[in-house]
Amino acid sequence: MDALVFLISGILMIASGLLVVTRKNPVYSAILLVVFFLLTSLNFLVLRSPFLAVIQVLVYGGAIMVLFVFVLMLLNLTEEELDEKVEPARKLLAGAGSVLLFALLAWAIHSSERIQAAGDTDLTGPVNDSAARAGETREIGQSLFSEHILPFEFTSILIFIAIIGAIYLTKTRSANERRTTEPAVEQPEERA
Repeated sequence: MDALVFLISGILMIASGLLVVTRKNPVYSAILLVVFFLLTSLNFLVLRSPFLAVIQVLVYGGAIMVLFVFVLMLLNLTEEELDEKVEPARKLLAGAGSVLLFALLAWAIHSSERIQAAGDTDLTGPVNDSAARAGETREIGQSLFSEHILPFEFTSILIFIAIIGAIYLTKTRSANERRTTEPAVEQPEERA
């Protein structure tokens, strides 16, 4: 049963991920991204990692999505700005690049030593002691703040830069709008 749920949620994740990048309206993309995050959380539950499932919903489904919606509200894009014309060749190139990236990731996962060592075992079956503790809060915190502290800090800096960039873009755009909508002030003629 676990394998069936994992397979169905994986297929739905791929579908929602494709819909996220193909929608023109960013609000629809954000909603579909929440669906993707919830399905990811379901996969963590199937893989017997309840801590990661809850964190997935709280951090990504909650906090990160609030940040995305905040940026979308700040940008306040109009229909004309959302209607971007893209050449078919560019779409084809993006699609080919995505397929290539997917194939590369599938090859990397398939040739991984851990996957090779797992063999034909059931990935949703019982796990040994060290693997069972891998999803615990203590193990995750220890790994995150010892082995992976640098990527963790880079991620926080990247999010901070994205927020500053969004604010800068809205300030620049609102200043440009004010310049174009303000009526020209006529200067009085000087008499000699």
